[in-house]
Amino acid sequence: MLAWLSRRVVKDAWIIVGTWLVVALLLLVASVTGLGGPNLFDRASAGSTAVAGTQSAEGEQILATLSGDAQTVTLLVTDIDISASESQQAVADALEEAHADLRALVGEQNVIDPFVVPGMLSEPAAQMLASAELDGFLIVVTADPNGAEVAPADDTAYARELAQLVTRVEARLAQVPGELTVVDPSVRGIVSDDALMVDAVGDQVRSDLLRGELISLPLALIVMVLVFGGFLAAGMPLLGAFVSIAGTMGVLYALSFAMELQSFVINIVTVISLGLSIDYGLLVTSRYREELVRSYAAEGAGTGGRQRRRRTGRRDTLIADCVATTLATAGRTVLFSALTVAACMLGLVLVGTSTLRSIGVACLASCLIAAAAALTLVPAVLVLLGRRMLRPSLLQRIPLVGAVLRRTGDATGERGVFRWIARQVQRMAWVVLVACVVALVVLASPARNLHSLTSTTELLPADSDQRTYLTVLEENYSAVTQQDATVIIAATGERVTDFINADLATSEGVAEVLRVATAGAYTVVYLDLADESSSRAAEDAVATMRTLAAPADMWVTGQAASQLDFRLATLAALPWVAGFIVLVTFALLFLMTGSLLVPLKALVINLLSLAASLGVLAWVFQEGHLTDVLGFTPIGGVEAYVVVTTIGVGFGLAMDYEVFLLGRIKEYWDAGADSDTAVAKGLQRSGRIVTFAALIMVIVFLGFVSGELLIVKEIGLALAIVVALDATLVRMLLVPATMTLLGRLNWWAPEPLRRVYERYGLEGPAAARS
Repeated sequence: MLAWLSRRVVKDAWIIVGTWLVVALLLLVASVTGLGGPNLFDRASAGSTAVAGTQSAEGEQILATLSGDAQTVTLLVTDIDISASESQQAVADALEEAHADLRALVGEQNVIDPFVVPGMLSEPAAQMLASAELDGFLIVVTADPNGAEVAPADDTAYARELAQLVTRVEARLAQVPGELTVVDPSVRGIVSDDALMVDAVGDQVRSDLLRGELISLPLALIVMVLVFGGFLAAGMPLLGAFVSIAGTMGVLYALSFAMELQSFVINIVTVISLGLSIDYGLLVTSRYREELVRSYAAEGAGTGGRQRRRRTGRRDTLIADCVATTLATAGRTVLFSALTVAACMLGLVLVGTSTLRSIGVACLASCLIAAAAALTLVPAVLVLLGRRMLRPSLLQRIPLVGAVLRRTGDATGERGVFRWIARQVQRMAWVVLVACVVALVVLASPARNLHSLTSTTELLPADSDQRTYLTVLEENYSAVTQQDATVIIAATGERVTDFINADLATSEGVAEVLRVATAGAYTVVYLDLADESSSRAAEDAVATMRTLAAPADMWVTGQAASQLDFRLATLAALPWVAGFIVLVTFALLFLMTGSLLVPLKALVINLLSLAASLGVLAWVFQEGHLTDVLGFTPIGGVEAYVVVTTIGVGFGLAMDYEVFLLGRIKEYWDAGADSDTAVAKGLQRSGRIVTFAALIMVIVFLGFVSGELLIVKEIGLALAIVVALDATLVRMLLVPATMTLLGRLNWWAPEPLRRVYERYGLEGPAAARS
């Protein structure tokens, strides 16, 4: 297949490049502009993270149905003294025009604040809408043009009418703080509703995405200039990255029509796409340059130092042979790597939650796009460049700079620092093995207390207006926001009341029943829990409540309930998902190496490496270390989606470098080298690229840590740790140590499986170059 592909790439290079660029531009334009409708960022949501089919998800759906199709818009007014009756009257006078305008928009009964209540703050109903310090208040406006009726979910005309009304209410409320300056010049206000929350998260996603790319891409380019010694070759992986990101955003845009897409998914998938595409493009370009330099030197040696008159482009047999060898070696490695990462992404899909499914599907598509671009677009551009890749770059002609670039960009050296490292590891293999395992176990130790959270708008940065709104509400309006859990009971009456007073109120972990409301045939109970709603104790309280003998069907919702349901759903899917990933990964590595022990060793080492990465993640974000350096406020745990995504994606990335290294070692083994020599030479040839590729991926991931959205910080740092540990401690030390100790057993397989490999395995060409 790869031989056929190389011929098509050489023959149709211009067509391949043109097709990729046109498709990439179309997908990018569609996702960014929305083709006249909502674009990708507008279509993404910041809604519930509850797992479909669980108690918390069903309960939220019931609450949404009971609340009807109305939307609430709130103005939080701060920094205004309303403690005295005189100031209260002054505020009421200043609000008269706003009250009249809002009532004209939504009706008299749908505008509520402390100053429309007779007696104002002397009444309990008004006090609920005033801050605890009496230095602010809330204006709550309900937009409900449909009245008592509830419009069907697919009534787009009503949805447009409601959205227009909400926009007009937002605009009018935004004028209120200015009108209150006659009472207090320092007054401020924040308008908030569901749509504005979604917009705030979406705006932050856009900002973080742009910031991450502006930081990571220039730094990645600098590293690739060091790898290749000039800008021409360094641009190849970036070209692949461009089309991969464009294709990924197009996939996400299409996916947003089929399922709910959380806003943070865009950044998670984009950062993974960017890292993988540069990774694959770097490997293909590096191997091509190596083959080109060697073949050019051999051509000169065969003609007595005189180079034959060269042909250009696809007619040049030297170029065609180099492309064929590159795809047969590096292309094969990319293919195996992509299939391995894709298997891990399918594992995320199999977990079953909508958010993980969207991450898995989008990452799967981005992985395949990155591999396809590396196997077609990048070699096609290299074909069109022809022998220009052999010319010294402008940078290499600068005396001091050129000396550095010629050393770092050496494409053919078989002796160097990585071969030296391999030889030192081989001399003390047991010591290195024990030291590496101990280091990974120590790093993994904080993961024992890892606590996973499921947050939504709480992930916004502290300086966001909408986050400020939520914080002020939580601190100063306890009657509005105090409930930690909500219980829905499908019944009303005395039996329900007795159950609430005798069982719910006294259930372990419940501090107080805040209020009880009835809606149709349902009773809704708002509870204050004894511990923070994101804590393990709160989850235990939810689990205890769910065991109570309720008088009718009962649902417990809230953050603790969502976290509990997510963990239970993940644990239920874990055996199937882990079994699928292990089986597919083992099969792929066997087909690549023909060995049983190499895949088994890789699985064990990568699991240990992942545990270490999760330990560092818990140490930083849960225990609150490096908060000033990374610029975040600890929230008592790590986002559940980050934990699961790190395991899935991190395992795939770890296998990515395993495949890179094993592919080169296997070439030397197939060429007849002994095990130690194959490891040393393979590490020398692949170590440089693995190290630079890992450095670039770490730069890409850390570039997104600079963003403000906490979940993106977490996933960026988590994947950076995975790659850094894997490319240094694991690939440079632990893998050579274990392969040295196993010797010829590295390539052992029972005779029946050996025949399977000989028949179905995808063997690459032997290196045969010592």
